[in-house]
This record gives sequence, structure tokens and C-alpha cells, in this order.
Amino acid sequence: MNLFWVVLITFGSVVAGTGLCFWLLYHVREVGSSTWILEHIGCPIIRILVLLIVVSLIYPVVDSNSSTIEFWGILSQQNQFNDLLNILFIGGLLLSFIPLVSHPIIALPLQSMLTIALVFHWQYSGVVDALVLFPSLATLAKILIYMTLAYVLTREVSGRLSRQVDRRFHIEGSIRLISDAIYLTLQVPVMLIYCGFLRQQIT
Repeated sequence: MNLFWVVLITFGSVVAGTGLCFWLLYHVREVGSSTWILEHIGCPIIRILVLLIVVSLIYPVVDSNSSTIEFWGILSQQNQFNDLLNILFIGGLLLSFIPLVSHPIIALPLQSMLTIALVFHWQYSGVVDALVLFPSLATLAKILIYMTLAYVLTREVSGRLSRQVDRRFHIEGSIRLISDAIYLTLQVPVMLIYCGFLRQQIT
């Protein structure tokens, strides 16, 4: 896996997804119902699709013999892509009702690890007995430390960027989309740590 290309494609996917959300919200800003649908349905689905693209780039860390194409091949079997999309969307919707967990610094790592865990289970459940999907304490500690650093970095950067975007496009509240975009980009190390944990079970 070439980390440079992973970061580059991740950044490009996040920028494209966030830009699409901004463009859609900008063009329907006068229609309250359309804005609500985009904020609560359209943009979350776009974010999930971007997350899947990022996960597909990182997933080969689990098995050096696998590839991004194989990841999508697993999802194409038995309607698993639709199942995963529904699980992530409904899971994100449920998380939004829990004040602490709904924050992207927690919700996005949960969604990314859930995606990796489900694909790993679908791929290896018939090969490896007693798969362990919940991370070990050491792995969890690494993820929590990194999430704290990601939170501090995002808080410092997103506020400045959102003020510029709000002034430039004459909108309000862009900080949520910008924060989500930065958090999503910073998920790469979390995915790498979790994939490394899963890899130990098949080596």
C-alpha cells in the first residue's frame, strides 16, 4: 500500500464529497424542507460513500494479498453493499440521538471500524474460528490517544476555515461540514491501527 496515494485519494474524496454538500446546500438554502433533507439524509449518505472509499484503500493492510478491488468485490456479493450502507446510515442516525457519541470525533471512528469489522467478518468468518472484532485494550488506547490529538487539531483548524467559508459564500454553520471533512481525513491512522489488530488473527 502506497501511503502517499492513500492520503491523496482520501483528501480528494473528502474535498469532492464536502464540496458537493456545500454546492447542494447553497442551491436549496431558501427551501427549508430541502435543506433539512440534505442535512439529515443526503449529506450523511455522501459522507458514508466517501468513508467507504477511504476504508477500501486502507483495508488491504489486513491482508497484503488482498486489494481495494477485492474489498468492493466482497461488498458486491449477496447485496452486502446495500446492507452495509443501511447499517452505517441507520447507525449514524441512532448515534445522533446520543449527545457524546454523536460527535464526529467518536462517531466517525465507530463507523469506520464497524465497516472494516463487517467486511473482515464476511471475508474470514469461514476461514478463521472465533474472530475477535472488538479491539484489544492496547489497540483501543492507541485509538483514543490519536482521537484526542485529532480533536485538538480539528478544533483549531475548522473554526478558522468555517469563518472564511461563511463570509465567502454568505452562509452560516459551515463549521459542521468542515469539521466532518477534517475528521474524516484524519480517520486514516485509526483505520490503520484497527486493521493492524485484525491482521494479527490471520497471520
